[in-house]
Amino acid sequence: MVAEPETSIATDIQTDSPVTETATSDASEPASENGDAQSQSSVPLQSAGDPSAVDDYLAKLSRHLSRFYEYPRRARRLGQEGAPVITFEFRRDGSLVGHSLRKTSGHTLLDEAALAMLEQAAPLPAVPAGMTGRTFRYALPVRFSLR
Repeated sequence: MVAEPETSIATDIQTDSPVTETATSDASEPASENGDAQSQSSVPLQSAGDPSAVDDYLAKLSRHLSRFYEYPRRARRLGQEGAPVITFEFRRDGSLVGHSLRKTSGHTLLDEAALAMLEQAAPLPAVPAGMTGRTFRYALPVRFSLR
């Protein structure tokens, strides 16, 4: 009998300490007059305003992403478990600017499933007016765990 996967996207966002996204060296340099101001205004999601507004948005984001979470059948059959960390940047309207794998789970199937989840979930929920910033960065661990 195949064990049922434990879906824990929601708990990763709400209860795990999120992986802090560090700014690149370009973000610390002043924007030039002709520079891309939007990339200069990207902020870590966790510091985008009032903590309760951020928590509410993270809960909404978690519910949205969980609809697209899928544990690959082959990975389940092979007994693969892990928690890849995906990083992504998105605009206020929820459109993705970019995304990548920050930390591998050690299993290609799980890493690809985490990235596919984010791609399929786009656009993400719009950011509420109470949060500050034009674009937001977030690093999310996606847990794949067999019971």
